[in-house]
Amino acid sequence: MSKRLIVVLALLFVVGTSFAAFAEVQNVKVSGDILVSGVARDHFNLATNEGDKSVLKQSFLMSQIRLRVDADLTDNVSATVRLINERIWNGQNDTANDTGSASNIDLDLAYVTLKEFLYSPLSFTVGRQEINFGNGLIMGNAKVGLNTSNIPTDLSERKAFDAIRATLNYDPLVIDLVYAKIKQFNAGDRDTINLTGINATYAVNKNTNVSGYYYFKRDNFKADKDGATTSGRGKEDKANTVGALITSTLIEDLTLSGEAAYQFGRNDSNNTSQKKHDAWALQAMADYTFAKVKTTPKIGASYTYLSGSKSTTDTRNDGWDPMFYDQKLNNITYALLPFTNMSVFNLKASCKPMDDVTIAAVYGWYDVARRSTGTVTSPFWYDSNSQYLDTNYTGKAHLGDAIDLTATYDYTEDVQLGLTYGWFKPGNALNIKDKDANQLIGSLKVIF
Repeated sequence: MSKRLIVVLALLFVVGTSFAAFAEVQNVKVSGDILVSGVARDHFNLATNEGDKSVLKQSFLMSQIRLRVDADLTDNVSATVRLINERIWNGQNDTANDTGSASNIDLDLAYVTLKEFLYSPLSFTVGRQEINFGNGLIMGNAKVGLNTSNIPTDLSERKAFDAIRATLNYDPLVIDLVYAKIKQFNAGDRDTINLTGINATYAVNKNTNVSGYYYFKRDNFKADKDGATTSGRGKEDKANTVGALITSTLIEDLTLSGEAAYQFGRNDSNNTSQKKHDAWALQAMADYTFAKVKTTPKIGASYTYLSGSKSTTDTRNDGWDPMFYDQKLNNITYALLPFTNMSVFNLKASCKPMDDVTIAAVYGWYDVARRSTGTVTSPFWYDSNSQYLDTNYTGKAHLGDAIDLTATYDYTEDVQLGLTYGWFKPGNALNIKDKDANQLIGSLKVIF
C-alpha cells in the first residue's frame, strides 16, 4: 500500500506543479484524512456458541485513508477526486487479489461542478458524489456494495452516489434534482436500480427551515438478499417516498426537528408475488445546549418510527423501505438491525470536562413497530459477503436496549483520539439466544 500511495502523491505533485506552471488562474487544493482503529466485537450474531466463530468474536486493526484533490479550473468550473483505501492490517502479506485485506486504492469521489450553468441560479454536479439531505433519514449513504469492502461494511467511510445533481438556488429557496444509478449488473437496460428525486428547502427565517422531498426508486435488479442474480423476480419494484422536514431554533440553544414520510408503490421482495407498498416513517428530535455552563453540557432526545409488516405472507407490504439512510441511532443496532419495523426512543448527553476532552452517552430503547413473524437480516456484512444476523421475529414487541459511551481527546486541531464502547441486549422480539453484543473501538484520526 505504501508504494501505491507514494506513486499517487507523486502524480498529484506533478499535476499541481503543472497547473501552477501553465494555468496561473487555477487553484488546486490537496487534502485528506487518515483513520486508524482497533476494533473488538463480541457476539454480533447474538448467539451463545453457534454459527461462524468470526461473527461471535472479532478483533482487528484497520486503516482508512482518503486523499482528495479539488481543482478550480475557471470561475465556474471545478473538479473533485478523492481516493480511498480501507483495509485490515495484514503486514506486507496483502495482495490485490486478497479480498480479506486487499491493498486496492479505490475511487471514492469523482465529480465535476458547473456553476451558473445556462443561467446564474443553476449549478450541475456530475459524477460520483456524496448526497445528504436533512437528518439523513432518507438520503445520505448509497451503501457499500457486495464484495467491495475489505472491512465490516457498517464501518466503511464510502457513501457516495454515481449521480447527476442540479441545484437551483433562489435564496431563500434551494431546489435539488437528483438522478442516481444505484446498481447495474451489466451494461444492459435490465438488472438496474435507479433513483430519481427532488428536495426543496426554504429558509423561513434565520432560525427555521422547511424541506419537502419526493424520491422514486425503481428496482428491476434480479438479485436475492446475498446479491446472487436470479430470474425468479416478477415485475419491477417501484417505491415512491414523499415527505417533509422542519428544523427550528426559535429558543436559544434549543434545536428542534420533526420529519414525516410516506411510501407507496408496488413491492416484489419475495420474488414470487406482487405486493402493494404502503409505509410510514416519523422522527422527532430535540437537543439543548447549556452554553453558559463551563463544561458545556448537552442533552437530547429523539423518537423514530419506521412501519413494519406482520409477515411475508401479507398481501400488502407495510414495511418501511430503508432507502439510503445515514443515521446511527446506536452503533451496534446500526450494524445488526434493519432500518425498518422499529419504534425507538433515544436519550443522549455530553459534556466537556476539559477544553479538549468530550464525553458522550447515548441510550436506545427498541421495540418493533408491528409485531411480526417475518425475517430479520442485518443490513451490513462482516467480511464483505456474510451478514451478522439472519433470523426471525417472534411476534413479541421488544427488540432490545443499546448504550454507547464515547470519549474523544482533541490532541491538536488536526489530530483526535477516540474510544467508544457499545452494548446491545436483545429483547424477546428476536428469535435468538439471549447473548449480549459488545463492541470496543479505539481510534486515531488525522486530518490534513
